[in-house]
Amino acid sequence: MAKKKLKIGWQKYEDLLEKQMSSPLLKMMTDKLSEELMGGEDEEETSNVEEESEEYHQPLIFPFSAQFLEDVTMTANFECWMAHTNFDLTNKIKEMLDRIDGIEILKICSRYRFFVGIGKMFNFADVRQNIEKVLFKENIDDKE
Repeated sequence: MAKKKLKIGWQKYEDLLEKQMSSPLLKMMTDKLSEELMGGEDEEETSNVEEESEEYHQPLIFPFSAQFLEDVTMTANFECWMAHTNFDLTNKIKEMLDRIDGIEILKICSRYRFFVGIGKMFNFADVRQNIEKVLFKENIDDKE
């Protein structure tokens, strides 16, 4: 049986974060939060005096998760990339990636996707080339 050609596609992590920030759902949530913070009048509130006298405060919705804020901060400290593969990311592959110079953060996200944070003293193009050389040189199609 012929082996499939192994591939890795790279996506700048900042692009993923930007895509999340521009989602319609997030816009709707930030608009609602902004309206609440600005004291936007709701028709129900202005028409019902009894409700105004009650001390009811609707909780504010903060549209960014702690993880999202951590991800944004991380992009300031590392050059962050998401790698999309057409092969399984096994423990053997994780161990090989852990040994590559320049990878300060490694996270296996799914069966075909991993995240790397490249240290400031390293060039991503060089690290990327090393990742591909190491992974493609090995026979990573063999299952553990």
